[in-house]
Amino acid sequence: MADDLHFSAYDAWVEKEGLPVYTGWGIHPPDLKLAHWDRKGVDAAFLHLEAMGDHCNDIVMEIAPGASTKAVRQMFEEIVYVLSGRGATTVSVKGGGNQTFEWQAGSLFAVPMNSLHQHFNGSGDEAVRLLTVSNLPLMMNMFHNEDFVWNNPYEFGDRLGDTGFFQGEGKMHEVREGRTWWETNLLADADHFELRPWKDRGAGGINLQFNLSNSTMHTHISEFPTGTYKKAHGHGPGAHIILLSGTGYSVCWPDEKNWRGNGNGYEDRELVPWEKGSIFVPMGYHQHFNTGADPARYLAIGFGGMRYHVGGGAIGNREAADAMDKSVKDGGIQIEYQDENPNVLETFEAECAKHGGTSQMREYLKQFRSVA
Repeated sequence: MADDLHFSAYDAWVEKEGLPVYTGWGIHPPDLKLAHWDRKGVDAAFLHLEAMGDHCNDIVMEIAPGASTKAVRQMFEEIVYVLSGRGATTVSVKGGGNQTFEWQAGSLFAVPMNSLHQHFNGSGDEAVRLLTVSNLPLMMNMFHNEDFVWNNPYEFGDRLGDTGFFQGEGKMHEVREGRTWWETNLLADADHFELRPWKDRGAGGINLQFNLSNSTMHTHISEFPTGTYKKAHGHGPGAHIILLSGTGYSVCWPDEKNWRGNGNGYEDRELVPWEKGSIFVPMGYHQHFNTGADPARYLAIGFGGMRYHVGGGAIGNREAADAMDKSVKDGGIQIEYQDENPNVLETFEAECAKHGGTSQMREYLKQFRSVA
């Protein structure tokens, strides 16, 4: 029998690193057990979610009280959300000197690609837990050379941005509703950063797009009120969604384009519960539901964004960006409320009852369709 010549440099590297690998549609990183990762000198684990795709992965790292990671370079882009604890990061790039910035639980920042950097726990009695999304799988498989990815001396001076970007300052780029984006390197408090209305996505939702450390990674934060759900839309795998607040669930089902199902359409759905600190990756058609007492806010990260569009199956390609709030009937990827499956509302009301929430959607939907 002929040898199987298919090879994933990323999968081979993950196996060699020897860390736990967690799988599934959704995961709650604050609860995970980690193991020592010699490469960075801290405990860590890989997350390989069901719809992660080929571009990005997730890593959970924990820094012990008073400790730090090793200083490393990495030829890939990485966005970091602070799940718990407080500390600081030092970044060094030729021509930019050393930049040190502080962070806390709820902070979001990006490490400029291949900069020498090191994370420090600022507490003597509390561990820090970080959740990162990076395009390491893409880069490792593209170059299939570990030394190039981890020991490359090239420095990207253009990734530092303006003075103050590591202190939370930034620039707002006004485009249009749902496309406006904030350019910076650090959000000191992503959990409460001011967002903008986005009426076309439904149910009083607000949103803002971000470009962090001049990367090709897509980032946005969305929030929607208690007792409501957003319109469904469809795209391929690779949008890593981290819950910043709220309790609820998301539903994913085949769109027969990016995800070929069993021919049952919405009946083939997967229901993914979530809470603050959870992460999941949707695929095909998907829809987000808030069953709790507080607004649901989530962070979405993937490959390609508002500044740098990339092609292929990436979330941030121009086609997806143009179509994300346009009806499928008009060539977009969004299912309008009047076109959704009637079971969506019934399931939502049942889930609200289970979790003590109160649905606001029956009355709201009357402007779009007949609701009993």
